[in-house]
Amino acid sequence: MTRMHGGMVNSVLELTTDGRPERVVAKLSAHPDDAAFEREFCALRWYRRHTAFPVPEPYGVDVSGDLFPGSCLMMQRLPGENLAQAALRTREAADVERRIADCLAHLHGLHRATYGFAYEPAAAGCGLWLDWFAPKMQAEFEAAADRLSADTRDILARELARLDLWLPECGAPTLVHGDVWATNVIVDPLAPGGPALSGFVDGRCRFADVEYELAYLLVFRTVGRAFFDAYTRTRPLRDGFEQRCRLYWLHTMLLHVRAFGDAHYIRACEALAHEIGCLGPP
Repeated sequence: MTRMHGGMVNSVLELTTDGRPERVVAKLSAHPDDAAFEREFCALRWYRRHTAFPVPEPYGVDVSGDLFPGSCLMMQRLPGENLAQAALRTREAADVERRIADCLAHLHGLHRATYGFAYEPAAAGCGLWLDWFAPKMQAEFEAAADRLSADTRDILARELARLDLWLPECGAPTLVHGDVWATNVIVDPLAPGGPALSGFVDGRCRFADVEYELAYLLVFRTVGRAFFDAYTRTRPLRDGFEQRCRLYWLHTMLLHVRAFGDAHYIRACEALAHEIGCLGPP
């Protein structure tokens, strides 16, 4: 067993076996009944059954607490390492970005009538994007509010009250990954012909507003111009995207304040709030 890099919430181990497959990834939680592991198993299985999106094959999940006092998800070991670890040259990184763009452009071609998890019935989803997103944004704000300045709280309370002006309903519910950043992108630097994209991990497998995904790609600078040049050849951005990004970035930073409490994320929330307050809705 070897500990793998990148797990921020759970432990992730690589298991080398004496059979087939030779390598397996085990994701471990100290808590039995971990619903997130069951959701991830369902997500991986749905992607592989219904799309060509490259994700690991799920081997099994156990949240009973009977095998050990916790939960475990077992899956295929994709070849290579995560994008944050891969030491790619500029041209190699651009090639990988274009491959990411190709994969996501195909994924974003899948739609249904409601927003929500793909592996749940469409009837269980929300007909309006804000019916799904607004409560989550409000919950993250309330969880982080005590750590923010009074000015920031006032700005966010005002802007969240008019979220419909920031995020008007447009487009169709689109299948997304939902958490694409460098640690969740696996690259094989030893592939024949140069570094290649092996696939994606930790996919949320939900139908969302596509800008939710595209904004997340930018918040941690996971991709740059090579991605967007390739992506927008087939999927142009909507007017006002750069402004609306700030709402989605703020959601991400509020979530990180709640989950980790780092001063860096608090400062980012403060800065974004003041930008949002100055800009106003698109």
